[in-house]
Amino acid sequence: MRNFVENRKYFFLAVNTGFAQSGLPDARCRDFYRERSRHGLHCSIVGNVVTPGGTGSNDVCAEISGAPAWRQLTESISECGALPGIQLASAWQGYQGMKRFVPNAGADPLEEYRSIATSLSGKDARAAFDGLYRGTEFAVKAGFRHVQIHAGHGYLFNLLVDPRLSRHSEFSLEEIRRWARDLAAMGIESSMRISIWAGHPVFDDQCRDQFFSSVAALPVSYVDVSAGFYNINKRLIYPSSSSQISDRVKATLAFASCHPETQVILSGKSALAWDARLPPNVHIGICRDLIANPNFLLDRARGCTSCMKCHYFSRGVSHLTCGQWEPKGN
Repeated sequence: MRNFVENRKYFFLAVNTGFAQSGLPDARCRDFYRERSRHGLHCSIVGNVVTPGGTGSNDVCAEISGAPAWRQLTESISECGALPGIQLASAWQGYQGMKRFVPNAGADPLEEYRSIATSLSGKDARAAFDGLYRGTEFAVKAGFRHVQIHAGHGYLFNLLVDPRLSRHSEFSLEEIRRWARDLAAMGIESSMRISIWAGHPVFDDQCRDQFFSSVAALPVSYVDVSAGFYNINKRLIYPSSSSQISDRVKATLAFASCHPETQVILSGKSALAWDARLPPNVHIGICRDLIANPNFLLDRARGCTSCMKCHYFSRGVSHLTCGQWEPKGN
């Protein structure tokens, strides 16, 4: 691997595969992660798993529980050498993700996010974190050794932690602080996914440095820097053009440079930046390239070609697939 730096780690970042039945990961899920948890990968993070009592972002999300299927999944990852990780997430009752990548002209989806955030009571915030704690307990018992809170992409924890949206931000950040310390005491890694932009220019210019400083001060093991709110601009979540990827890398490296004591995960088809002189607190997050090629860490010449087939929800199907998996000629 090029750009080797001692203690730099490589992550398979969280993705909602749709490989679940009755809320549990199935054999497809185990095989998917088993194939991608090799070649020196530090951690495979199983994506967008719903907290107990939470709401999925679509109809095929898995929900963490005490079922044996979760232990089977962690074993399929750890037997290949990677740390089993899980991303815990929730939307809210009535949530609907848009299938388009950008909203219709004239729509202002930020107002919906503001409305939902304003409607959340202190009881709602408490219930969300109770679900996180309960989900974390299940995850640890199942053998996960890295737990991520999904506080990006405009999902529930994003609306709770961001003071630009939530009156419960101070409470929520304190709960994450306690959650991360509890995990550290057990020898388990923690991370927090954030969106460095929502995709709304007015909102993105509003006091974000203050919020990011609060995030950087949290005792999580890593901050996983993503971008975009799902119902504002999905292109920021899944950058594909060279300019989008470059902007994402620059913004992440700026965050890392401002907070050198914070361990940061760089994502967004970030392989283009691997040969750069990355700061020592920056680690490599891979998603679509590893989806396309389970051996991407050995063979960087073959990765994601942006065929868009992994965006199964936007395409109206029930699970992830990839054009790279199909036999040639099909």
